[in-house]
Amino acid sequence: MIKLKLQQFAAPGSTTPLRDATFDNLQLNAGIFLKNFQYDSAATADALKTSIATAISTGTNLLGATRGGGTFTVTREMREPDIDGRRYRFKGGNYVDSVDAYLSTTVVEVTPENFAVLLGGTATTSGAKTTIKMETAISDEDYLTNICWVGDLSDGRLVLICLKNALNTADFTLTFSDKSEGTLAVEMHACQANVNDYDEAPFEVVFLGAA
Repeated sequence: MIKLKLQQFAAPGSTTPLRDATFDNLQLNAGIFLKNFQYDSAATADALKTSIATAISTGTNLLGATRGGGTFTVTREMREPDIDGRRYRFKGGNYVDSVDAYLSTTVVEVTPENFAVLLGGTATTSGAKTTIKMETAISDEDYLTNICWVGDLSDGRLVLICLKNALNTADFTLTFSDKSEGTLAVEMHACQANVNDYDEAPFEVVFLGAA
């Protein structure tokens, strides 16, 4: 006779972080990317949604439709001084040498504006015929005031990530193939405002309440 021992599983109890608030804190869907976007006056999610609706309807500030969502990345170069007698890691002994914050996504709207933004320094002549030429120098006007991503939280709040003085420092890539749509790879990096701007990294994250 073969006897099967049934494993008894207890309820997770206090060993799980799952709680009622968990389902209020989920970030949903791909969100939206906006450039040179004024959001400081928006104190609530509803107010920010109104500004976003205006950007969508007018086409201003809108980077365009995306594919595959996006990514927000912050990398830091940190060091601990190599000092005689130091045997362990100590609180207060870590130094940040540099911070790089960037937003990346794939845009499916191939426009002169997006070409100009992603190429950096450009000279554009517009009209019935639009010509874009890439310059070999980057000027102050080539930096976006900001590039922002806004996403929904499951309880009705919004989360906004804004990179200041944004510039695409990655290689420009336009991908096209048969029976598909052309896509533009976006990797916008935040930049410090000037050589004396060391106190804070050039980005911020804002959570806006539903009401």
